[in-house]
Amino acid sequence: MAKRSNKRAGTRALENDATPPLKKFDLENVLGYNLRRAHGVQRQRFASVFAPHSIRPVQLSVLGLIFNNPRLKQADLGRALDIKRANVVTLLDELEDRKLITRNRAHGDGRAHVLQLTPAGRKLVVELLDLHMRLEEHVVESLGARERDLLLKLLKKFRKLNTSPELDYDD
Repeated sequence: MAKRSNKRAGTRALENDATPPLKKFDLENVLGYNLRRAHGVQRQRFASVFAPHSIRPVQLSVLGLIFNNPRLKQADLGRALDIKRANVVTLLDELEDRKLITRNRAHGDGRAHVLQLTPAGRKLVVELLDLHMRLEEHVVESLGARERDLLLKLLKKFRKLNTSPELDYDD
């Protein structure tokens, strides 16, 4: 009998606790969780299409920028992709080893390197950009053009958020 009254006393103590109950944590409505899951889906979609070409998303970005900007400077590429200099060098080394790009000194600036696609690189990039366009079209087929455009608009807006927000803490 004593045990039963102790249990009831413990329950009353919990009920009288001043700490408010936690709000329900609904993972399906957590923005970060959904961003991570959506990123995972996109990575898998990309890999299924581009794996036969051994191309990663960042490599496609590099090749596409060089394709659209002949004689692009290495430093400008790094700024466009927001990639550190050392990481740009590693990426370019990989693409150069595959004979997809060349790096040459810029005329008038011996420190700058100009990037160009090789003939094999140009041929591959044309194929890759076609595949990428078809992958994007599949998103439109799945979501609809308006929702795809809205998603893109919101993601661009999200990228501009403060990465170190100052939150108010209630004590």
